[in-house]
Amino acid sequence: MSGPAVPQMHIFDTPEAAGQALARLTAEQSAAAVARRGWFNVALSGGSMPRLLFPPLVSPPYVQQVDWSRWRLFWADERYTPLHHADSNFRLAREYLLSQVRIPAEQVFPIDDSFDLDVTARLYHDLLVQVLEAPPGQPPRFDMVLLGMGEDGHTASLFPGHPLLQESTRWAAFLTDSPKPPPERVTLTLPVLNHARCVAFLATGAGKADTLARVLHPSKPDTTLPAALVRPADGELHWFIDRAAAAKLDSIPD
Repeated sequence: MSGPAVPQMHIFDTPEAAGQALARLTAEQSAAAVARRGWFNVALSGGSMPRLLFPPLVSPPYVQQVDWSRWRLFWADERYTPLHHADSNFRLAREYLLSQVRIPAEQVFPIDDSFDLDVTARLYHDLLVQVLEAPPGQPPRFDMVLLGMGEDGHTASLFPGHPLLQESTRWAAFLTDSPKPPPERVTLTLPVLNHARCVAFLATGAGKADTLARVLHPSKPDTTLPAALVRPADGELHWFIDRAAAAKLDSIPD
């Protein structure tokens, strides 16, 4: 282990430019993972991520560069709703990604509401262990996890002050008290996020500037904020940010 990853910040004039750059990194990570291990295991989020990332990713030049047949698609979190529901993160991925490229259906692993909430989370935990071949007691290792950040500093469905921030043995867990509706959700836990080979955040908009300055403080990141707790122990950490979100950072790289 090399210690917690230092955030690499990529700052752009517009949200669309940030999404375009993240598409390039995603294509690069996909090619490297397929070349080394035969699969690209990736976990997605909802929010603005699908709208900003997927349109450039499914367009030239990246759509031809990516070997979609080797993708295995998971979700970093999901609202406990039917997959076609307006609140579903899967629905966004289907609209912006799955309807545009050919990823084999048996390699797409959504979190759905077919079982009781606790059973759904437990089954997803077991699925991650099985498909990603996690050694006993160790978190599954994703090639890439794509995350957003809320104005309150939450990421996936891990919220400030929530007991799930202390979870250490469940790789997927449920909550019934999300401060943002809907309250019932399933989320990957911090040990999984911090075991990934690459984590990339996409954060845009002036409404996130104050929180982002706390998360990315160069010497004292605010560890009460879940997004600040995502620091892969043996992997890369990237932040793709627009100028509005970066406005209150102490320094902005050229």
